[in-house]
Amino acid sequence: MGVQAPQFSVVVLPKLDNEPEIQRLRAKYDPWYEHISPYIPVVLPFTPATLDDIQHVGDYISDARRRLHPLAVSFHDCREGGDRLYFVLETGRDELIELHRNLRGSEAGLLVRDAGYEPRLVIGRVPDPQERAAVRAEANRIGRTLGVIDAVVMVRVDPDGELKLVANYPFGVGRVDYFEKLGA
Repeated sequence: MGVQAPQFSVVVLPKLDNEPEIQRLRAKYDPWYEHISPYIPVVLPFTPATLDDIQHVGDYISDARRRLHPLAVSFHDCREGGDRLYFVLETGRDELIELHRNLRGSEAGLLVRDAGYEPRLVIGRVPDPQERAAVRAEANRIGRTLGVIDAVVMVRVDPDGELKLVANYPFGVGRVDYFEKLGA
């Protein structure tokens, strides 16, 4: 069996008003709690053909985010999808769909078709179905969650599904914060 190449994705990591409550749940049940905060996928995972393709995507994101401004989002209803729990967007949905459309161009030639992109805040993975149902009920008791999005983040998706931060692209500025070398 051959070695599976890592994929890359673009997400946003909203700053959440009740993040301490969400992180408390994640710390208790999510085995990958420390690897990434709650996130919203913007560009679904893709496999670049070469390291130059990854750099091209990074350059495209860097250019596109300079024209963006922070946006407000809110969530309330927690749902399950596979082993993940996520909140459905109440406000900010149209803006995130537009961000998705703008950044999807960065994958030209690499990509995955946009089959009905629906933004949602992934709060974590809970492998055990019974625990997942309990966490979902507890997450729904948290109440309305408000957030601000002011950057996009490139992540590497390892073959086991683990997400690792690669680079952070703050809106409106030229700075890029690298967590690891592109293509590492």
